[in-house]
Amino acid sequence: MVSPMKKFKIIGILLTLFLAFGLTTTASATTYRFIVTDQEVEAYINEDGTLTMRYLIEFLNDEGASPLDFIDIALPSTNYNLSSVQADIDGIKIEDIEASPYVDGIALGLGVNAIPAGDSGVVTVWIVGIQDVLFPYDQGDKENYVNFQFSPNWFDSQYDKSSATKYRVTIILPPGVKDDEGKYYSPEYWPGSDTPDEASLTQDDRVFYSWYTENADAHSKYIFGCAFPQQYVPDNSVIASSQPSKPSSSSDNISSFNLWNIIGDTKLCCCGVGGFVALIFGWVLYQVTIGTKKRKLKYLPPKISIEGHGIKRGLTAVEAAIIMEEPMDKIFSMILFGTLKKSAASVIKREPLKLKVTDPLPEGLHPYETEFLEAFKLNNAAKRRKALQGMMINLVKASSKKMKGFSRKETIAYYKDIMLQAWKMVEEANTPELKSENFDRTLEWTMLDEDFNDHTQRTFTGMPVFVPLWWNRYDPAYRRSTMGISRSQPASSVTGGSKGSISLPHIPGSNFAASVVNGTTGMAAGVIGSVASFTSGVTNRTNPIPTSSTRSGSSGFRGGGSSGRSSCACACACAGCACACAGGGR
Repeated sequence: MVSPMKKFKIIGILLTLFLAFGLTTTASATTYRFIVTDQEVEAYINEDGTLTMRYLIEFLNDEGASPLDFIDIALPSTNYNLSSVQADIDGIKIEDIEASPYVDGIALGLGVNAIPAGDSGVVTVWIVGIQDVLFPYDQGDKENYVNFQFSPNWFDSQYDKSSATKYRVTIILPPGVKDDEGKYYSPEYWPGSDTPDEASLTQDDRVFYSWYTENADAHSKYIFGCAFPQQYVPDNSVIASSQPSKPSSSSDNISSFNLWNIIGDTKLCCCGVGGFVALIFGWVLYQVTIGTKKRKLKYLPPKISIEGHGIKRGLTAVEAAIIMEEPMDKIFSMILFGTLKKSAASVIKREPLKLKVTDPLPEGLHPYETEFLEAFKLNNAAKRRKALQGMMINLVKASSKKMKGFSRKETIAYYKDIMLQAWKMVEEANTPELKSENFDRTLEWTMLDEDFNDHTQRTFTGMPVFVPLWWNRYDPAYRRSTMGISRSQPASSVTGGSKGSISLPHIPGSNFAASVVNGTTGMAAGVIGSVASFTSGVTNRTNPIPTSSTRSGSSGFRGGGSSGRSSCACACACAGCACACAGGGR
């Protein structure tokens, strides 16, 4: 017989165990634990005194953690517009963007694209038009200067466990600031060098400072800053108080742009008003649609636009195409032809493209060719597309690194001349055999031609083309139709029409040209899908957002709401200067 007191104790123990189990289960159900392997932060100070920020964060979710479904990004000021925020994960647009309940900033809801346990994902965020980030500079040695200091977003250390994050922070000064007028501060708490590893000018002559280290983490507070003459930004963009205001609503997008005052000042007539409004509307539409689309196809990083001196020789045709920012479906085709010519693969199916990769791979392949073929060993279409994007990202970065210190303008002119010489060799060949052979030898170089499609059609229409040795690896239908034909001798050893010569297989020139021009484009589309979308996934990793500070209208993201509070106290690098903070949520 159990006494009432013992019953009470047993019930108490069971209740304690139940509550403990329940709390543990609840906590484990929402346990965030990840590593940030790579983080890039870019802060553009615009000519109107606002700030444009870009974050690129590569997460590796822990094996035993919950899916990473929400990400909080704190901002240096709460005076921004939620409709000006754009974000994506692995190139897929993030639709759920709200004010964060944890930090003064935004919360990104990844939804069905949440990063599972043990998996990785790259989140890119663009925020345009952040206000109240510039403060007076009162050191005395620089009169009429303004100060900008900020701490990039960091995550709570209970969630982020990184210790060797590849971390880059770049500050770009307003247009017009001369290289001897800007002043950078030694970063605080930064595990890398006090001095920027890059400090130079962009192609449009904007001063920038960039710090990099591979010994950082994503849960520490680092402080960066600069100063520059106030004359390059409006006086009303410099504030004396460090207390930011709340986020503006979507109706405040053009608060500093009074259209009717402009119309009144210029005394426009009714038809002039209508035309002016139409002009403004058209310009905005262009910026939002065509301008955005064109930018997404620009995948080179800004630092490659910093002019060096001299020509970078020794690039492959594919690397030269990267420097020229040729469309990625063309580069895809160039790499494909290169691997086929080296007997590294054969086309099994053209649309969608399916390759049989040679095992073992032949020697002499370039790294991008090896990565290209490894991607085609993946059966899952989404993983193959992601691997191809990774290949392109690595190719862009490697080509950019080779260009360091050299003139892009001179280098492009040099390789365009090689392209013209390649076409000249083809066009001046006096026999169809030699013309075909020269085209085979110089194919990748002729593909640098912006007019390659039409040029190929003009060159080969109306004549027979003696197909190259690798053509049967490219065209499955041709391969089946020529089974048993000996191709033991190269075309260069054959004299067409002479006694004892081998009759090489040939096809009508128009068919050949159409197959070269249209075939690879169709095959590429079947693998990478939309060229703009594929390129955008690369651009997000290699090229920062444009520096334009004006955006109007809705961007398709949900707006409204107010920012939460973050506990942040920044120590500034100079006395009397205000510092813009960010701080750690999920």
